[in-house]
Amino acid sequence: MRVGTIGTGTIVNRFIQAMKMVDNVTLEAVYSRSEAKAKAFAQEHNVEKCYSDLDAMLEDPNIDTIYIASPNSLHFPQALKALEAGKHVIDEKPFTSTLEECDILINKAKEKKLFLFEAITTIHLPNYKIIKDALPKLGDIHLLTANFSQFSSRYGKYKNHEQTNAFDPKFSGGALMDINIYNLHFAIGLFGKPNTYTYYPNIGYNGIDTSGVMILRYDTFTATLIGAKDSSSEYLCFVQGDKSSIKVSGSSTGGCKDVTLVPLKGDQIDVTNPIDQSQNIGIEQVMHMMYEVEAFETIIRSENYDECYRLLDHTRNVMDVMYHARKDAGIIFAADK
Repeated sequence: MRVGTIGTGTIVNRFIQAMKMVDNVTLEAVYSRSEAKAKAFAQEHNVEKCYSDLDAMLEDPNIDTIYIASPNSLHFPQALKALEAGKHVIDEKPFTSTLEECDILINKAKEKKLFLFEAITTIHLPNYKIIKDALPKLGDIHLLTANFSQFSSRYGKYKNHEQTNAFDPKFSGGALMDINIYNLHFAIGLFGKPNTYTYYPNIGYNGIDTSGVMILRYDTFTATLIGAKDSSSEYLCFVQGDKSSIKVSGSSTGGCKDVTLVPLKGDQIDVTNPIDQSQNIGIEQVMHMMYEVEAFETIIRSENYDECYRLLDHTRNVMDVMYHARKDAGIIFAADK
């Protein structure tokens, strides 16, 4: 996998760090609209080639895969252009701004027999698989609660009416798209698309959500997903059943650092074979973004289109829920018009 990156921010630095941990993955070039930024970023990462012309990078025959970590609203047009140029695409979360954009990209990738992925760490983590495998130990599941609240360094500017991409409807920002999306991937990856869903946002002066709560309703239980950029909280997630619960802590659902099987609490417990003490069932993971890079490289190298399309089905389910819940909550992006 020979990669060209779009963007020069923190997330790109982390992705490049993860790439260095995976065999058969090389960084071939970097792109920024600013020539000065592109040169500085290339020098920082000891890369010979840098581009400030996207079309030129997409014509580079030494690059087979494009990683996109630009502002959210640019994901779709840049991914489409890369696919049309014959490149595989790794598109940072959120995949697109709208469900229609999501479908266009998926159809284009299938038409051109190219690989297309959403870069979302959660579903590729070893501890996430451990959580999924441990669900039968919980008995009948009744509640899922996940809180990913991380105060944004840009919120002060926002309060002063200085808009940045993270809080701008023109760039498809907001807490649901940037933060709560991890919780959505966590829940939908475990239990599939919910029967009903509603988003209850805290709306700022320009119509963007600075925080909010997503409620997902399944046949027999409810999931409550909290995401905030205007405040902070301890990262916690619980999946609660009538035999035991799973606690995810130490990081957000994007990292799933610590995973604990927790016994029931109550005065009188009459359950078949309940656990009597907490059990650490997770493993010590390495840098969390490494696992998605490893998965993408394996899928491309082995030409495993079935796995790629399975992941795209999951991405589309998340986008479907996120798009309609956002629109129903009155959050309108430039891409919607």
